[in-house]
Amino acid sequence: MHPIERLRAVARAREVDQTLLVGEAASVLGSFDGDLPGLLTACRRLLDRHPAAGALWWACARLLTAADVRDEARAITRDLGEEPATAALALDLPGGAVVAVVPDAAGGSELAAELRSRRDDCIVAHDPGALHAPRDEPRVLLVEGGAVGPDRFLAPAGTADEVAAARDAGVAVWLVVEVGRRLPGPLFDALVARVTAPAGPGRALDLLDAPEVVPVAAVERVIEPRRVDCPVPPELLRPPGAW
Repeated sequence: MHPIERLRAVARAREVDQTLLVGEAASVLGSFDGDLPGLLTACRRLLDRHPAAGALWWACARLLTAADVRDEARAITRDLGEEPATAALALDLPGGAVVAVVPDAAGGSELAAELRSRRDDCIVAHDPGALHAPRDEPRVLLVEGGAVGPDRFLAPAGTADEVAAARDAGVAVWLVVEVGRRLPGPLFDALVARVTAPAGPGRALDLLDAPEVVPVAAVERVIEPRRVDCPVPPELLRPPGAW
């Protein structure tokens, strides 16, 4: 398949886990080595289609500042292929825990399925409200950080209220941050501005269901076993409508 067709397929993809989405995107964007204007245009189009995907911003930022785009694309793929945060999470959860997941705001979350495959002694509830009733087993609400800044993270609408209700009920609340989801402040702010923009070409999110920004301080614990630094290319900081 021609790189442009692969790029269009990635742009059209919906409900795909970020790790899979970004791995495919990196392999396509690596073909723009030596064509910085083409790479920048491709990155902007992908971000317009997947504005809430923190790992896509992370990958695009790395590629736009790389001396060798092909090598950087391969490095991104390697970083994404390392042991996921769910492995550390599976080790840290207490035995017999009852958990529920608030999924990635970008869609396509695999966190609940991954957890079921790694810990058959834990009960994964479909509704976070199921954790509110007192139980003998430990109760943990897991919030998947699809994009995380220095002190805030992006989450589905209503997450702040869900976190507050869980903590009032005595439920532990943990934030799970996979590789590529942690962004520097300026890049996270640019992501939030694009997600909450009222209009724009290729807009993929309905404002009625727009994600919300939640303070990291609202959770009790952050599960982030590995963090890969992310540069801040000025080309990605322009406000919505200025691309």
